[in-house]
Amino acid sequence: MANADLKRTRILEAATRRFAHFGMAKTTMSEIATDLNFSKALLYYYFPDKNSLYSAVFEYVIDKMVQDIREKINTCDDFEEIMMYTIDKRVELINQYYNLFEYTINMVKELPEELERVFKESYVREVDLFAEILEIGVETDKIEVEDVEETARILLYSLFGMRMGILKDMKNMLFPTKDEFDVILSLQKKMMQIFLRGLRK
Repeated sequence: MANADLKRTRILEAATRRFAHFGMAKTTMSEIATDLNFSKALLYYYFPDKNSLYSAVFEYVIDKMVQDIREKINTCDDFEEIMMYTIDKRVELINQYYNLFEYTINMVKELPEELERVFKESYVREVDLFAEILEIGVETDKIEVEDVEETARILLYSLFGMRMGILKDMKNMLFPTKDEFDVILSLQKKMMQIFLRGLRK
């Protein structure tokens, strides 16, 4: 079982590198198998098609981001610092795996069922993270929040909506360029400071 898990992880790491560099459309299962010196049959044993592998890779990179944020939560008691770190990590993730996310956003109207599931689960995990960070602020008597989960959802919706509003101003309704992400990050941090200031006791 451990060997099977190791092989699956190796496949995810190799596919992540391929998808991040070349994108989904320009990556083949044969290339990933070659990178690993695996047979195509072995690759298809773990992932029956490219969409299932792509969905697993998307989940894999989100897992790494969540792990980094949880490590920050466990080593810091300043909720505002953790919140800013979380925004940094979200943008850093998209920049690092730009081709991966660009393809996903561009096909959002016809997402495969497996990828749609991963999207929904990722959203729930982000809400839980934001709620956990806000709870730290409440417990340390820095902010006052009646409903932590609802506030976390409002905050996440604000970040999503802000990104779309900025792109509209930039005349770009598709996926942001890397330079545009820098602008978005700066403005999201300012918005976050205003949002948190409003929650302070």
